[in-house]
Amino acid sequence: MRLHFSFLAAAAFALVTATPDIAKTEPGQGIAKGALADAGRQATLSLIDYGSAYCDGDTTVEEWLKALVGKQARSIAWTGGKCVLVNDLNPLDASSWPYCAQATVTLVRPKDKNDTPIIEIYFEKPVQGRPGVAYAFRGVMETRDDGPDYIRFRKDFEAEWDERFPPDPATQRCKNP
Repeated sequence: MRLHFSFLAAAAFALVTATPDIAKTEPGQGIAKGALADAGRQATLSLIDYGSAYCDGDTTVEEWLKALVGKQARSIAWTGGKCVLVNDLNPLDASSWPYCAQATVTLVRPKDKNDTPIIEIYFEKPVQGRPGVAYAFRGVMETRDDGPDYIRFRKDFEAEWDERFPPDPATQRCKNP
């Protein structure tokens, strides 16, 4: 009887200690949500700019976003998992892709409780248990005119942000020829 109890205790211990890791991965995908979030932070802009060659292409998404939002953001929270910025009217933006990183920007002075800009980085399928290569950008934010805007390109998100939150004239950004 003691052997049976020890086996059950060991099995219960293994289940309890494994549960946090299970909660951190997408069901059936084997990729930790934290790994997707980290990959989103570390992806370079050139990977998500659809072949465009901008002067800031070597900058990471995290560095770019921090510089863009500046003092307008109270915080930026990174998560990973299933893509949430979807548009089922466009097959390229369909809701079934499970490999994304999201950055949610909490504003210092939001217009209302729903005023939370989000960017999302799409990844190719995982390779050997690691996130695939970043390949797409999606974003959503309330515009200057109070309507939400679904954005498919990083430079368009940047333009919308600058329209709503005009940058300080001293702000240095690279300029493309």
